[in-house]
Amino acid sequence: MIVLGLALTAVMGWLCLPRRVAPSPVTGLAFGFGFGAFALSVEMFLLASVGVGWNAWVLLLGLAALAGWKCTREKPSLGIDFHWADGVATAAVLATLWVWAPGERLMPLTSQNWDAWAIWLLKSKAFFVDGDVATYLARADEFTGQPGYPLLTPLYGTFLYLLNGGVDDHAAKLITPAFFLAMLGAAYSLIARIASRPAAGLLTAALALTPQLGRGAFALAGYADVPLAFFTLCAAGFLTLWLREEETSLLAAASAAATAAAWTKNEGQLFLAAFAVLIAVGLVVKKAKPAEWAIAFAPAALLLGLWSVVRSSAAVEAAGFTPGVDFDGALFARAAEFLGGRAFTFSEFGLAFLLLPAAAGVLMWRRSAWTAWPAVLFALAQIGGALLAYATGRNEIEWWLGTSADRLLLQVVPLAVLAAGVAARESEEGSRS
Repeated sequence: MIVLGLALTAVMGWLCLPRRVAPSPVTGLAFGFGFGAFALSVEMFLLASVGVGWNAWVLLLGLAALAGWKCTREKPSLGIDFHWADGVATAAVLATLWVWAPGERLMPLTSQNWDAWAIWLLKSKAFFVDGDVATYLARADEFTGQPGYPLLTPLYGTFLYLLNGGVDDHAAKLITPAFFLAMLGAAYSLIARIASRPAAGLLTAALALTPQLGRGAFALAGYADVPLAFFTLCAAGFLTLWLREEETSLLAAASAAATAAAWTKNEGQLFLAAFAVLIAVGLVVKKAKPAEWAIAFAPAALLLGLWSVVRSSAAVEAAGFTPGVDFDGALFARAAEFLGGRAFTFSEFGLAFLLLPAAAGVLMWRRSAWTAWPAVLFALAQIGGALLAYATGRNEIEWWLGTSADRLLLQVVPLAVLAAGVAARESEEGSRS
């Protein structure tokens, strides 16, 4: 039933999306899964906030109603046009699954694997048992599992348990590999539209074969880093497309993805701040209408504002900190040295962190407009925010780096690959001029 739930999420999500966002069945299922999981988690949170209980089939009915309305206005694209680049990407995905799929069983959910068990899936179990969010928050002082963290992954896990009729932690860990596959489909679609299908095939293959990304998706299944990477990739990609095409559905998709990133992890809130700055600049430059400003900012303001009210009313702290406060230059330097050493280790992160500076170099060489820079800027913002966080000295630095640095870097990998796709387009356009 959990596998069925993952499949229904992808199908329903795809049918709800505009064709401009999901132009083909395969990429539609990829985007559909991510946005569908986000929609279900928001639906559950809103119902819980007004005291309405959950039923998995009723929750799906909400998505089905939206899908039905959308399909009366615009039918989903069902055609598949095969290109050799599709084969390259598919081969890389299959190779990744062959290597990593058995690793999903290697992360046992015990107290020794703390974050995946206590911060994310334990909440899913608690929400399922309680039938709401408030009960867990009211007892937050009894737990050490960061009750103030955002709720997308725990609530979506609860949805799967509801559909399953019981808790199955190991089956629920399939959420992470599903987001990984969705990320690859999203990367291919976005890069193909920004640059070309050959570039999309090669770069998607590079993304799929990034060792630490596979480890995060399978061996560390249960964490929320891969879902966060999916949403930051989508937000950056759709923002880049909107800046070029000015299509309202692309703006809405970018805004929804950035909101979902902040609803997934605290690092996503840092991403949302950077996204807000760039989208505001774009709206000003394009002399946007008030409705476009609302599309860009209302989703995050409403959802995160309500979460802040609910969390604060239960006296639960946000479980975060302010980068730059209590800044220690020595800690910053140590973190930069460690992250730099890991990022440029080919056996860990492949080509990703070679592609990022190369992409920035191409954009500077081509004197590209600022509209080509979102992926690079978001990647730098995420890395810079991580360094400032480490510099606060909130935890012992060596332990903190050893337990979190690789996961923070893997969040940036899709942005680096997307930046390379943008650079490929800029190079091609420059060669034609």
